[in-house]
Amino acid sequence: MQLGLDVKANVKHAVQLYGQLIIDEFVLSEIKENNGSWVNKWGYQVGAKYVDAFGIKNLDLQLESNRVRPFTYTHSDSIASYTHYNQPLAHPFGANFQEFIGIARYQPAPKWFLEGKLFYWEQGTDTSNTVSYGSNIFLPYTFRNRSDGFETGKDLYAGKTFLASFFLSFELKQNLFIDLSASYRKYNVDALAISQKTTVLSLGVRLNAIRRQFEF
Repeated sequence: MQLGLDVKANVKHAVQLYGQLIIDEFVLSEIKENNGSWVNKWGYQVGAKYVDAFGIKNLDLQLESNRVRPFTYTHSDSIASYTHYNQPLAHPFGANFQEFIGIARYQPAPKWFLEGKLFYWEQGTDTSNTVSYGSNIFLPYTFRNRSDGFETGKDLYAGKTFLASFFLSFELKQNLFIDLSASYRKYNVDALAISQKTTVLSLGVRLNAIRRQFEF
């Protein structure tokens, strides 16, 4: 059984506070032990949006944090995990992660749109299909190699990722857009001596179409 809570509050027509809570399994005695038991499966999201920030028209800011304990959304039977058509139903990372997001959107003129995003997350990654550290929600939780000592995003093979993206769009004619984007991604797994850096630049034209995003 899973329990969920969703909250949202608007403050003075300029700020929106929001959050979500998921409780997959919860054992109070294990929480009191504070030993990182696998059975305490929960996650949360907290965030805030600021419209026309600091009195600047069409400048919108957003801050958000997501945290999901190891093994959340998993089950002893893999087909009963919180997934559908081989895709997670909650967060694309699955579980066992801590994420921070900052977003700024600005429209200085009717035909111009700018957007900048910063992401940082840590995740205890699973490196095989035989032992689970709680991030791959398609693996049964019975694949774990111990019952406690699980810290969110800080397991043996903890991965750290930083992602920055910038987007500029100009509407040349109605529903005809010229888009320029740039992104930088850095990924490290110290235990496996993995360090990857990726930079992507793109220029495109859209006609009556929604922009695709590839940030995960």
